Amino acid sequence: MGKPFKGELEKLSSTIEWAEGQDVTCLSKFLFGEDRQTPLVCIGSGGSLSACHYAAQLYQRRNGVLAEAMTPLQLMYAGQDIIRNSKLLFLSASGKNKDILNAIKYGVKYNETGMMSLTLRKNNPTEVLLEQHPKVQRWCEDIPSEKDGFLATNSLVATFALLCKAAVGSKFKVQSSKPLNLEPLNLELSTIQNFIVLYGAAGEPVAWDIESKLTEAALGAALLSDYRNFGHGRHHWFAKRGKNSCIIALVSPVERELAYKTIGCLPKDVPVIYLETELETAAASIDLLLKAFRFVNDLGMARGIDPGRPGVPSYGRTLYNLDYYKLISRILPTEKTLDVAVRRKLGAAGMENVALRQHYSEACQRFVRQLNRGKYTTIAFDYDGTLSASDRKSRYTNGLCDEIKDALTSLLEKGVQIVIATGRGQSISKSFKPSFDKKYWPQIKVGYYNGACLLTLGEEALLEEWKNQPFDSELKALSEELQKRLPKDCIKYDLSERNQQLSIEEVKTASDAEIIYDTCCEIIWDKQLKGIRVWRSSHSMDIVAYREVSKLRVIEDAAKTLCIGDYGSVEGNDYELLSSPASLSVDRVSKNAESCWNIAPSGLKGLDATLYYLSRLTAKDGVIKCKFSV
Repeated sequence: MGKPFKGELEKLSSTIEWAEGQDVTCLSKFLFGEDRQTPLVCIGSGGSLSACHYAAQLYQRRNGVLAEAMTPLQLMYAGQDIIRNSKLLFLSASGKNKDILNAIKYGVKYNETGMMSLTLRKNNPTEVLLEQHPKVQRWCEDIPSEKDGFLATNSLVATFALLCKAAVGSKFKVQSSKPLNLEPLNLELSTIQNFIVLYGAAGEPVAWDIESKLTEAALGAALLSDYRNFGHGRHHWFAKRGKNSCIIALVSPVERELAYKTIGCLPKDVPVIYLETELETAAASIDLLLKAFRFVNDLGMARGIDPGRPGVPSYGRTLYNLDYYKLISRILPTEKTLDVAVRRKLGAAGMENVALRQHYSEACQRFVRQLNRGKYTTIAFDYDGTLSASDRKSRYTNGLCDEIKDALTSLLEKGVQIVIATGRGQSISKSFKPSFDKKYWPQIKVGYYNGACLLTLGEEALLEEWKNQPFDSELKALSEELQKRLPKDCIKYDLSERNQQLSIEEVKTASDAEIIYDTCCEIIWDKQLKGIRVWRSSHSMDIVAYREVSKLRVIEDAAKTLCIGDYGSVEGNDYELLSSPASLSVDRVSKNAESCWNIAPSGLKGLDATLYYLSRLTAKDGVIKCKFSV
């Protein structure tokens, strides 16, 4: 089993060149574009775990948000809230081991934030599984070096390189500070049994890979420590067990002085192997990884073991293929929809208040009973994130997705009225008009610009007349002050003036969006602009003349209108719409126990949750009835 390790190393240069030429736009967007303030969990087994540590490190540096590398079992032990509220990145070269497949199954079941898989062999079991779950993003290409030997080599370097390119873009280039030399090190490695691996910043993911390779190929025992934690007792190993031990020092320019002074405190007879890089970029980890491979090759030669073909005992295959899925089902038991709904209202911390949890639980059950007793003639929808996916490509297609179109057509055929309350303008009609037969247009109304202008589908010419009215004076004052406080050469955003609405769009990052939102709120307070409010959506911010603009204006009879939106928290642009008694959220909720509940099953969000809600409706003679349960 396996391939000669040295032969695998000879392919590394071409593997890196292949990775440099790959399009990693979707990977970059997932990690460093969308939801950058959301924690990330990277999941992998064996060799892929070191790539998970690298991904977590890149995420933390670029986004300033905590990220964690976990094995699939660690992810399950982390609990439902971690799975639900973190972005999940699954790494597996082959995409076929049971551990990663089980982790993905749990991710699909619970996650509501975002997931992505990166694999390096097309048509693998992970890809087949994810065909059933389109909400999970995927990056998959065939690596030219094909399958690794026993240890992860080319697939691991490729994964590191793809992650690095996703982080730094066109600047990505791996240039080893010293050529990869496969000649043996000048050290009698055959006598060394224990390796203490010391690392700083760039070296941490490489330290994990050294531990993996030494253990998996039975080349030696590895203990990992950063340079300072080594000073907290780890050094005592050399006082008692130092005879067959040595240090592997992973050194980059960031911690070079610390590394040398730390090792200088040790007795001179402590053997040290230095793996060093001169690079100070994200590619420093890749340079160190290549040098670590050279060390593993040399150690294998000294041991008389080919790391690529060390031989695997029969019980090893049994362990690898252990069917453990049922054995760990108690770790993440199935959640009741009621508990999921209450947790969405309160958050994990709020669930600790038993009395409050019981209060909300009773309120949710009462809410569902009232929904099921109601008779509704109209459904009022938000658009972005509710009837379309939140990404820009999905939002600006000429037509709704087939599943939404079919569900709404079924309601229209039975006489139901549909109202859209959106912060957008005429682009909505470009999605709706091609999606429905013209005979249904009179049943569809659109509240453009957060309900400021309510028109029947097909009356878009009147919208232009509305837009030509004078721009609101308070909105103009805010626009001018915003551009003074946040010049566009410092932070990127687009302003669109629309009569009674000022829209802020094309903000590049979540952190920039926070700065703009806070600044707008401060301006409103500082200038006492009492007639305007800031609403946030999944893709923009709208500042509206509140006395004239409200999504509630699209509702003619609250008792007969079922409302569905995605951003129901207090700053969200659906907050007002979802304050109506019969209101459902497909994502964020308010704290109001009497409205704005998200009662979709665990793991459903956005478009998927909307489709679930629509599947629970029946219509006859223009009247809708609900059949929900929690």
